[in-house]
Amino acid sequence: MAGETRQKILDATQKLIQLRGLSRVTTKEIARETGLSEGALYRHFEHKEEVFFAIIAQHLPTLLGSFGTHLPGTADVQTNLKAIMLAAMDYFGKLIPMSASFLADTELLAQYRKKMSQIAEGPIAGGPQKIEELLATYLEEEKQLGRIQAQIASKEIAILLLGACFQFTYIHHLMGDTPFGKTEEQFVEELIQGLMASILPA
Repeated sequence: MAGETRQKILDATQKLIQLRGLSRVTTKEIARETGLSEGALYRHFEHKEEVFFAIIAQHLPTLLGSFGTHLPGTADVQTNLKAIMLAAMDYFGKLIPMSASFLADTELLAQYRKKMSQIAEGPIAGGPQKIEELLATYLEEEKQLGRIQAQIASKEIAILLLGACFQFTYIHHLMGDTPFGKTEEQFVEELIQGLMASILPA
């Protein structure tokens, strides 16, 4: 029950942020949206900012799960990369609106950075940059299996792939239309196809 109530608070807060913007969301509004008292909110979260941090954190494990589903040596490299990139874009789509609000509030941003620095273990330890490390590790293991060329720079390829996906998602959120007139799936497919010729074994 406590877990359900906590998730209800997170869902309601995320909805309010999308409608009003993070800086305008109050605990009173969150309580009204969830049908709880403000006192009940504080039984689940110490303060409003904790709710914001939890919203950002709750989406990362889903993305990390894609690395567990698409393991090195399974399916084919192109299929795995496509699934991981689409999961990354879904995560970026949830992260960007929240992080934009954080960047506009230096005090809130400092609190978030401090909190992330204190998390040493668990699925969100290391923060969003953990994604690049995981993708680089995936590519490195595929190299060891001989499924991609041994001389490729795994970390740099990971940064290039994720950077392109982040830019696509950011422009989509900022401008409203998908960039280049392509769907996310089309963009990812063409991005990976362009990469495959240079990383697959000859």
